[in-house]
Order: sequence, then C-alpha cells, then structure tokens
Amino acid sequence: MNDWWRSFFDDDYLRIAKQVFRQENSTEQATALWSMLDLWPGCRVLDAPCGWGRLSRPLAQLGATVLGVDQSETLLAAADAERGDVPAERLRYLRHDLRTPLPETDFDVACNIFTSFGYGMEEEDRDLFRTLCRAVRVGGRVLVETSHRDLLCSSLARARSSAMRLADGTIFLDEPEFDPIAGVVALNWYWSGPGGSGEKRASWRCYTPTEIVRLLESVGLRFVAAYKGLSKVAYTAEGTEPPGRLTVVAVRQE
Repeated sequence: MNDWWRSFFDDDYLRIAKQVFRQENSTEQATALWSMLDLWPGCRVLDAPCGWGRLSRPLAQLGATVLGVDQSETLLAAADAERGDVPAERLRYLRHDLRTPLPETDFDVACNIFTSFGYGMEEEDRDLFRTLCRAVRVGGRVLVETSHRDLLCSSLARARSSAMRLADGTIFLDEPEFDPIAGVVALNWYWSGPGGSGEKRASWRCYTPTEIVRLLESVGLRFVAAYKGLSKVAYTAEGTEPPGRLTVVAVRQE
C-alpha cells in the first residue's frame, strides 16, 4: 500500500468530512452499534481504524472502554482534541499500522466501520482482519461494516454523481466510478466554497459478501451473521435505500 492516505486525510478532509458525516449521525450510529451487539458498560471495544473518533467517543460515553486506532496523525490529533470530558481510562487513541499485530489484546469487540478496508492489495486486507482477530479474546466478535455491493452497482448505474451544500456554504460533489470486473470504486471528490476549493481521489475494492466472509474465515474467524447496516435486520439482496450498507459479524474461535 502506498502512502496515499497521508495527503488524503488532511485538514481539508476533516473540514469536509465533519460536515458530511455530522456528529449527531455518528452518535446515532454508535447507539445502534451498542444495541446491535448488546454491548455493556465496561466492555472493551477496539475501533480500528477510528478516524477522528466519531464513533469512539460516543461509544465511550455510552460506557464502553474504547481504544481507537488509526495511522493518520492528523485524524488522531483531531480525535484527541475532541474527546470532551471522556477520561483517558475510558477512551484512548493509538497510532498504529493495522496490517501488523496490535500491542493490546483481549478486546470483547473489534469494529471496522464505514468501508475502512479495501484500499490496498487483498493480502493487506487479510492482514488487517488477522490483526482484528488476534486483538479480540476467544469468543470475542469482529464487526465489519461496508457498502452493499449489489445495491452500489444498481445505484451507480442510475446516477453516478451526487452534490450537496454543506453547512459552511461549500458545494461538495461526490463522483465515484465503479469497475464491476475489478470490483474497484474510484473515489472522486470535488468542492468549492468559503474555505477554498479542491479535489481528492482514492480507490477501494468493494468486496462481495461472499468474499468478505471468506477473508474473515481465512484468519481464524467464524461467520455469525450478516445484517442490513447497523441493525438486527438480516441481510438480503434487497435494501431499503441505495447504496445500502452491509454489516458482517464473526467470532474468534481460538
């Protein structure tokens, strides 16, 4: 994997992303995750990667003991600056390359949220999942949340771009391109507004559910269930709204 993320996850990304993914929505997602996994006060949760802590912080506020891990110094600095009154014993952050084993283990749950894999080679994704598997205790769960590939294909076939006006007046355009043979989505972001204009590009592999389960099982996890988004609704080929989200839960066997 090259270091594309160093320039992608910068101050411009933070300014745009915090408006696109508003904190109130993140808090709702954390609450849904708590309910979905039947979490409990004091449970140990690994949020990896954690970005600017948009889920780590509300999970800690709900009562979990959270470790947020990311490789971006910019995102981790923002996460720590916005921890609010959450004490360090409840919420910590660590800079680490998730393709390598973590120094801490015995988590009850490890979460990989919002399409946070697929940006390198398949073997690198396997390494990431292996790290998550080794980080949880025996019987601990690994949760992976990503795009619902079937609905993504359908959505992009109908409308390839979307635009929105952000809270600060910035016009943001998201124009992805999907290669259905390679299974790769090219991300193309454009924006213009009071904070300036710019663009960002990246690409990620959009795996099928079958491929995700196969990768998880290849590192010692046992598939438990697949759901529609962060809910307890069983995954099916149909979805409630394009592009739809898929969540896969697996458990460490030994």
